[in-house]
Amino acid sequence: MSLSSTSFLTESLDPTEMGSEFTAADARFCWLDQGVLSIEPNQPSELPAAILTVGVHGNETVPIRLVDHWLRELCAGSTPISRPLLILLGNPEAVKIGERFVEHNLNRLFSVASADATAPECRRAVTLMGWVQQFIERHPDGLHFDMHSTIKGSDQDRFAIIPDACQGRNLNNLLSWFKHFRVDAWVQNISPAATFSSFTANLGYQSATLELGQVSTLNDPIDRFLPLVDELNRLAYGAGGVCEHEPTGFHVVREILKSEGEFDVCLENFVNFRRLPMGTLIARGAFEEWRIEQEGDALLFLNPAVPVGHRVALVIRALA
Repeated sequence: MSLSSTSFLTESLDPTEMGSEFTAADARFCWLDQGVLSIEPNQPSELPAAILTVGVHGNETVPIRLVDHWLRELCAGSTPISRPLLILLGNPEAVKIGERFVEHNLNRLFSVASADATAPECRRAVTLMGWVQQFIERHPDGLHFDMHSTIKGSDQDRFAIIPDACQGRNLNNLLSWFKHFRVDAWVQNISPAATFSSFTANLGYQSATLELGQVSTLNDPIDRFLPLVDELNRLAYGAGGVCEHEPTGFHVVREILKSEGEFDVCLENFVNFRRLPMGTLIARGAFEEWRIEQEGDALLFLNPAVPVGHRVALVIRALA
């Protein structure tokens, strides 16, 4: 059984081969669990490992289909895989129903707090954290790209969020792959979070949440993202090379959390990264208002439909 006769997506949604192994491209592929595929080169590698995660939100299908397409091509090729890889489909049940999540936002559950919870997404987070920890114990030097799609449109089509745990580290390897993936902008976060990329960053990986396009169905075309398959092949083969593409760097200057009681978002026609005039009213709560404090600041992930205490938006500013 190989991914040339089935697919990563099909097997992740309807597992029939758990525990099975096959060989392709001079590497061992092993289905460790539902939506958990380990790829180990047959020849020892000194390259940093890489974790690729998709489908943490079930309606963000561009990365899911991109990785599915890439793995088929990778298995059919003859070039040896040189880098240890762990490929994860985060929330199969949410993918099946085409929703962001079943009960809870999985990308807020990658913490020890999930260990004692019984909700489906909490149990899934615990399972994924376990497999990731085992992989990182074997390969302590590595990269993690948690691939998503945005709910709202963006002036930067592809962008990345670097978790706060990566602050102060040498991120040259991560930033070089941003160039290869044609990331238009990257943002350094400053607040701890229970996201997947924060979890792996706290285990020592160079990690990022990578946003590709907008939420779509499993049937929408992804042609404009297919050139990334060549770059994912470069990642697997260990052939980085020089890339002239240069993303723009941003940092988070403020995080807006939903307060109790009355809370209204006042900004209409929101677009990620769209620069806003100083004084623009973003949101109003019972006892506080949030405004743009410097000309040209922008917002990310504006979403009023979150629980109290959760992030409504990030205010970002371009690096000087």
